[in-house]
Amino acid sequence: MTKKEFVVLSDYDGLKLQGLLYAPDETPKGIVQLVHGMCEYKKRYEPFMQFLCENGYVAVCHDQRGHGYSVEKEEDLGWFHDFSSKAIVDDCAKVTQYVKGEYPDLPVTLFGHSMGSMIVRCYLRDYDNLIDKLIVCGSPSANPLAGTAVLLAKTIRLFRGQRHRSKVLSYLATGKGSQAFVKAGKGSWLTHDTEIAKAFLSDPKCGYVFTVNGFENLFKLMKYTYKKRGYRVQNPTLPIHFIAGSDDAVIVNEMKWFKAIEFLRGVGYETVSGKLYEGLRHELLNEIGKEEVYADVLNFIEA
Repeated sequence: MTKKEFVVLSDYDGLKLQGLLYAPDETPKGIVQLVHGMCEYKKRYEPFMQFLCENGYVAVCHDQRGHGYSVEKEEDLGWFHDFSSKAIVDDCAKVTQYVKGEYPDLPVTLFGHSMGSMIVRCYLRDYDNLIDKLIVCGSPSANPLAGTAVLLAKTIRLFRGQRHRSKVLSYLATGKGSQAFVKAGKGSWLTHDTEIAKAFLSDPKCGYVFTVNGFENLFKLMKYTYKKRGYRVQNPTLPIHFIAGSDDAVIVNEMKWFKAIEFLRGVGYETVSGKLYEGLRHELLNEIGKEEVYADVLNFIEA
């Protein structure tokens, strides 16, 4: 396999989006584009990218704005340059267009995890005609207070500035996840694999607190993900598959997770399925037992 780093310039502001691509030595069967979650970056997806590549697929992942190496300086981690939540979605489409240009005529599967799962569903609103399949992993369930959280972030920004890092907003976004497994140790809400959790917590490019600007984007992504108005549904037969762990604090509970699936059906997508993995937590790709998840994802892509 071949490993390649690339840079794509955002159409929004020219920000350099740092990307990583794995390509098989043989003629590839398709493309899988991965969209990572909040406060992490592409490096954490390399084992899964290598698995996909070994099975004949081009795997691509980029550091989203305000993440990893897609920043102008270290203090920009968690700062998005944008207040609308649109730039980070359009950036993903730009990466899709880049990899389709490198490998024309190959089918594209888009995979979004956690915050990335909201980004890929907002991506659907304008760009569902660019992809052939979608996988939604570790999906945050709808929160009726998303609009209130946006207003709170705006208020804090007014008084403290857009680069302020708010503990209050941090708790609203991820605090309940940590609280759910507090006895198991810090970071245990992510995965049963303690080594993975330790690596996440010790990595300076992971686990930091978003700026107020970052949280404003995050809450707007939540708001727009579950807002029916705006979904154009250009590709109604697009196969969409949800996956999550039954012990994932982010999905809240099984009923809310199933409602997320029903939401996309209600919008107009005809082929939406899902699988809940008993006893697994938030990061399915990093869980003990991830081999089953890897195999299931591959089966969905090849079905």
